[in-house]
Parts: sequence; C-alpha cells; structure tokens
Amino acid sequence: MKLCIAAAAFASVAMLAGTGGMTAAATSATSGAAGGTATTGAAAGTAASCPAAPYGARFYAPGSSKTVALTFDDGPGKSTAAILAILARYRVPATFFNIGQNMPARPSLVRAEARQGYAMGNHTWNHPDLARLSAARQAAEMDQASAEQRSITGTVPCAFRPPYGDYNSTTLRLAQQRRMGVWLWSVDTQDWMANGSGSSYWVNRIIRLAEREGGALRHPIVLMHNQPAGNPATVSALPAIIKFFRSRGYRFVTL
Repeated sequence: MKLCIAAAAFASVAMLAGTGGMTAAATSATSGAAGGTATTGAAAGTAASCPAAPYGARFYAPGSSKTVALTFDDGPGKSTAAILAILARYRVPATFFNIGQNMPARPSLVRAEARQGYAMGNHTWNHPDLARLSAARQAAEMDQASAEQRSITGTVPCAFRPPYGDYNSTTLRLAQQRRMGVWLWSVDTQDWMANGSGSSYWVNRIIRLAEREGGALRHPIVLMHNQPAGNPATVSALPAIIKFFRSRGYRFVTL
C-alpha cells in the first residue's frame, strides 16, 4: 500500500469495485450521490455527533498559543500499540487517521484509540486518490470508513484527511456535509520512506525533519504513519520528537 505523500504523482490508486461488500450506510451514500449531492448515508449519523465543519482544508494546528498536532495515518498497524504506549507515557494527545479497510483486522487497537481519548479521523476506506473519483465514489469512500469506525467504537470521525493530500472542491463539499473538518499537514517527516526499517539513519532523519520544519512554525501539524506493516523508525523517533516540542513550549493538541 502506498502511504500518504503530498504529491499525487506518487499515487497508484486502488478504487472501489462497485458497492459489493459495502456497509448499508456506504451503499446508501453512493445511491444518494448519483445525482451529485451525496449527502445521505453516514452523513446523517455524523451530523448528530460532530460540530459543524468549515469548508476548506487546514494545514496548521488549532490554538492561540504555540501548538503542535501529532498525526498518524494509514493505521491501525503493527506499530500502533507501541505508539499508543509512548503517547500515554508522555501524556500527549494525538490524532489517528485510520483507513477503513485496515480497522477490521485490528479492532482492539481502534477501540484502544477511542477508549484512551485520542482523536480519530477518516482517511477513506482504501486510500484512493479522491481527485480522480466521482462524487458518488468519494462519498462512498468517506461513508464506508465512518461506518466501520462506528461499528467498532460507537463513534464517528469529525476530521478527514484525503490520501496523498490530494482533493478537489467535491471532496471539500462532501466532508463539510458530513461535519468532518479537512486537515492536512505542515510538517512531513517522510517516515514512510523507511519502508519498515528501524535503522538509526531513518530514525535520525525523521527526527531531523520534524524538528527543522516544525520548529520554524507556531502551529505545526506533523505527519507520521502507522500502516499495517509497521513503522519501527517512527516508534523510535517519537519520544525525541515529543521532547523537542515540549522543551520549546509547544502545547500538544488534537485536530
């Protein structure tokens, strides 16, 4: 599986093959989207649980003081439990943008994220390049992922991150209709490039990118990953990243 990178040129996407196997909510959303509105399905359930969301994408952490948001895409995976343990040890909040199709394989980790109070965002069902999809297919990607989270945790995501950081006006409109704020990032640790390696080279590179890019901003959103195969370099780098921002007076926030 390709990971979240800002340039869509890197994307070799896998699109949904029809609605076979979808949840009822996702199928309903697809039907409602046929005319281009795509407002039915999981959107109704989300609307009851999330505050109204603004239109547009945001790249910086919320808050008036110096704030930083740690975010983890593509999970849950082999590194998720270790990441949760580190966050708990340092008492740091974070936001997990899970992929819908990854959640059934590790439902206990999804429940752990919810139980421990971490923010959980929608990262689509199977990580396609949304800008290449119709409104109906985009809606189905969002709704099936939200329905999966709700089936496991009883909660729905109020945040959305488009795979590869690639989106269009349809994406923004559909997310807003579902009361999901669209959040991207301002600091890319490029940890996915480690490709499962936990070597000191990759650990130091991840730390260096987080510190160099994040330390220059008042409200950085830091992009990291915890895909199914695992990211040991991310796990090893995380304590140093937390200590860096904490020592410089940043307050950790969720999205």
